[in-house]
Amino acid sequence: MKTCICELFGIEYPIFQGGMAWVSDASLASAVSEAGGLGIIAAANAPVDVVRAEIHKLKEKTDKPFGVNIMMLSPYVDEIARLVVEENVPVVTTGAGLPTKYMPLWLEHGVKVVPVVPSVGIAKMVARAGAAAVIAEGASRADTLARPTPWHWFRRWRTRWTSPSSPPAALWRRTRRSGRADAGCQGGPAGHAFSCGVRVHHP
Repeated sequence: MKTCICELFGIEYPIFQGGMAWVSDASLASAVSEAGGLGIIAAANAPVDVVRAEIHKLKEKTDKPFGVNIMMLSPYVDEIARLVVEENVPVVTTGAGLPTKYMPLWLEHGVKVVPVVPSVGIAKMVARAGAAAVIAEGASRADTLARPTPWHWFRRWRTRWTSPSSPPAALWRRTRRSGRADAGCQGGPAGHAFSCGVRVHHP
C-alpha cells in the first residue's frame, strides 16, 4: 500500500509507530523502521542524554527513516529540540502542546515536522508554519490540546481545506475503521498494539 505518506517519509508502509512514553525506545522503533514503517523514539520527559543514547542505539540497528516524538510539556524540551538537529533526526512528531516555537530551527535543518492536532484551526496554524504532515486526534485522545470534537471534523478538513499546499494527514489510532475511510486519510499511527511486543522494555 503506497500513499503520499510513504513517498514523503521514505517508508514502505503508511504506518507511524506511536511515540509512547517509556515504551517507544530504540529497540521498538528500530524494529518498526526495519519492517517498513516509521519507528519513533519517545522523548517523553527524559533528560537529553537518555534520548541521545536511544538515538545512537537505533542508528546501530537500522539505517531506515525514523523519528523522535517530543512532548512540548517536557522540562527538557529546549534541549531535545536542539538534540534532534544535532543528531540529524529526519522526522519529529510532537504532542502535548504546539511546536511552532521550534519549527523554524527544525525546518532550517531539513527535519520533517508532524504535529498532533485536535482541530482544523490548529492544523492550519502548523501547516502555515511548515508542517510536513499532521496527526489528527479527537476527544478519545487524552492530549493537552484535545477537546470534545466529534470525528467528523476531519471530514471538514478534507472538504473545506484541501489544496495542493495542504499537508497530508495521518489519522489518530483511535478512529473507527469506517471513520478513517470516510476521512480519506493517507496513513496512521499505531500505538497500543505495539506495547505488548517482546521488543518493548517498559520500566
